Amino acid sequence: MKRKVTIEMIAQDAGVSKMTVSRALNSPEKLKKSTLIKILNSMKKYEYKPRFVARILAGSRSNTFGFVVKSNEDFIIPPFYGECIRGASDWFKKQNYRSMIFNMADEHSSSLFIDYVNSGLIDGLILFEGTHQESLLKALKDNDIPVVLVGEDPGEVYDFYSVSSDNYNGAKMAAEYLISKGSHEICYITGTGTKPSVAERLRGYMDAVRKHGLKAVTVSVENTLRGGMKAVEQLIKEHPGFDGLFCFSDLIAIGALRGLRKKGFDIPRDIRVIGFDNIHISEYVFPSLTTVSQDMSLMGEIAAKTLLQIMGETIPDSFEKHVKLPTRLIIRESA
Repeated sequence: MKRKVTIEMIAQDAGVSKMTVSRALNSPEKLKKSTLIKILNSMKKYEYKPRFVARILAGSRSNTFGFVVKSNEDFIIPPFYGECIRGASDWFKKQNYRSMIFNMADEHSSSLFIDYVNSGLIDGLILFEGTHQESLLKALKDNDIPVVLVGEDPGEVYDFYSVSSDNYNGAKMAAEYLISKGSHEICYITGTGTKPSVAERLRGYMDAVRKHGLKAVTVSVENTLRGGMKAVEQLIKEHPGFDGLFCFSDLIAIGALRGLRKKGFDIPRDIRVIGFDNIHISEYVFPSLTTVSQDMSLMGEIAAKTLLQIMGETIPDSFEKHVKLPTRLIIRESA
């Protein structure tokens, strides 16, 4: 007869306490990633099926939703994600659901997430841009996991519901404002990759400057503070006369502000600077950052409501598959 596997056996094999194994089953988000991986590996080794998992395999829901994000090169999750997650988490809590954050920054994290999906431990997902991997999409499809994409409008590329902002008009509005304030050489520090938001913000900027007969100048960098500083160094060398700067994100813009001030520029007297997102810190940097605001908390809340609507399988005909929220310009000291 096959020996019954117990929590004690899993704890001993993983080198942790029984309480830690219990926490891995009930509140895995409270454990270090390395500890959780050890416990999951031990469970897989012994083919351990806790009662919680057994209930799920029998057809019950886990009442757990996941947020899938991807940190940058410094292993920092962009503030945009955090604002959206807070809005969604608050809504889930009101409905008595739990939520977890999965960071797809490395292979081990991706593998851990796929294990959760394949085990039925996740009822639905809010998926952020920058996380589209073939293995991930296959696992979601194979397990019929409901998904809402936040921050990007996937169009026909992915068959997901989505919540995003009007990136095109937000960027166009920023460039138009700089022109109205008297800037004649406006540079754009754009993001990288093939995300729809990168293309839409670039298109908005290009349409605005061309409409006024101005020259378009762009530099592409990673979405980091360091990226903003590097871009400024390049622009000063190659386009020393620029007097307006629009940035793909507030992170890039804050890095650009730092780089410009180190070079002795007075903001906004010498160069006007505008970011995109309106993250909390943008109001407190010096000078405070003029930025295009997207309602990140509302985006998260709409994503959470949409996910529950999908799971209820009672989606009305009038339900929008791709929600796009308006943006607005927040004018502060930098422009």
